[in-house]
Amino acid sequence: MRPKIIPADDTKRAYRFYRDVFEFLRNPKDQTTLIVDGQPIKFIKSSKRIELELLVCDHLHEIREHLANNFLTEIAEPEHRFNKKIALRIHDSEGNTVIIEGNEDN
Repeated sequence: MRPKIIPADDTKRAYRFYRDVFEFLRNPKDQTTLIVDGQPIKFIKSSKRIELELLVCDHLHEIREHLANNFLTEIAEPEHRFNKKIALRIHDSEGNTVIIEGNEDN
């Protein structure tokens, strides 16, 4: 995931979104911090909005099923990328754009 600093109007709501939707783990030493790739995610109070990218191993149908289970909808057409990858775009709880890159279905 990059970047690992996420602006939010409500940092607690953003924390819950990333914990619940993307199943990011809590830091075992500090239960109030989420970690991904061994690094902490920082939620900062800001009205600025960004675009961030997540790389996942799942295939398109699995990603879409997961998004539907969390009542999230795509905000653009999927983008085909190099090496049979696909990128979907959603908004997080704070209005940031999250690009989820995974594998195309076979």
